[in-house]
Amino acid sequence: MTNRERFIRCSLGQSTDRGVFWEDRLWSETRARWRSEGMTENFEFGYDFYESESHSALNVDYGYLPRFEEKVLEDLGNKLHIIDQYGVEKLVMKDNPGLQHFLKYPVENRRDWEKLSARLDADNPGRFGEGWIEKAKNTEASGGAPLTLGGGHLCGFFSFLRETMGDNCYYHIYDEPELIRDMLQFQEDRICKMIMKTTEHVKIDRLFIWEDMCYKTGPLIGPEMFGELLTPHYSRLIKTAKNCGVKVIDVDSDGMIDSLIPLWLEAGVNMIHPFEVQAGMDVSAVRKTFGGNFAMRGGVDKRALAREKKDIDAEIERIRPAYEQGRYIPCADHSVPPDVPFYNYQYYIEKLKKMIGL
Repeated sequence: MTNRERFIRCSLGQSTDRGVFWEDRLWSETRARWRSEGMTENFEFGYDFYESESHSALNVDYGYLPRFEEKVLEDLGNKLHIIDQYGVEKLVMKDNPGLQHFLKYPVENRRDWEKLSARLDADNPGRFGEGWIEKAKNTEASGGAPLTLGGGHLCGFFSFLRETMGDNCYYHIYDEPELIRDMLQFQEDRICKMIMKTTEHVKIDRLFIWEDMCYKTGPLIGPEMFGELLTPHYSRLIKTAKNCGVKVIDVDSDGMIDSLIPLWLEAGVNMIHPFEVQAGMDVSAVRKTFGGNFAMRGGVDKRALAREKKDIDAEIERIRPAYEQGRYIPCADHSVPPDVPFYNYQYYIEKLKKMIGL
């Protein structure tokens, strides 16, 4: 069984020869620490495939075309006042670029949206990289990685509002509902068009919808608003995708997602990740509550990997019931942080491999 076949069959609840060994993403600081602890530059953990392969094989660009010009507007000593490639004006700390204060997003009114939408045209030929068809077909033929469309910037619905409007989107939902409806319809239409254009030439295995629409205690908008605003767009998008042969519809949201799971399932989503443990998500409990009619990925508490071996053992046992029920790809519930020692991670990987039959 190829890695691609194994992923698809596992995602759909079909029998496989073993579990899927999915890549964990690492902080750059984690890599630096592990190199200091003996990890060689090209160290291989033996993952079935790298997620970057799934995306780069299609080489389809969801983002702004052209990109915004990155500019430093002002040097404020310990921080910079900039505009980034997404058109967001913000303050960035020089000694910690991850610490940012957002000042202004591209869309503040309908005029801004009409101007911005030209950068999102699905028919822009620049969305498809040179030689993308041949590369995708070669990846498909190799059986190495499933072909994935989406992921990252501007590929969701609620995240689309937040990426273009920032937190002002909450006000616009009430103050300018027509603008919000138009933006969401535009996003649905453009993603459907990109799916149809892509599947004219190659098979897409997975549609990746990034949302990140929950915090530690629940969603950023309630289930009722989700149903009114987003469910119709999800449903039509997923119907288009499945009609085009896409098998796995994968939604990414951190935080406590329990109240949104039924809505995603109703719309046709059949995979969700990453089940963030520190937000109260437990894959075994989720499976017990919602049943086995969708696949899960993630669910391993990254914090446990920084503790003792007995804690790692306990974490493997905590997720085991979910794994044994099927349709579950165990991996870290977010990027692995630098407090995890290299020898701990190696120990965890060996335990995980044993559980999935590798």
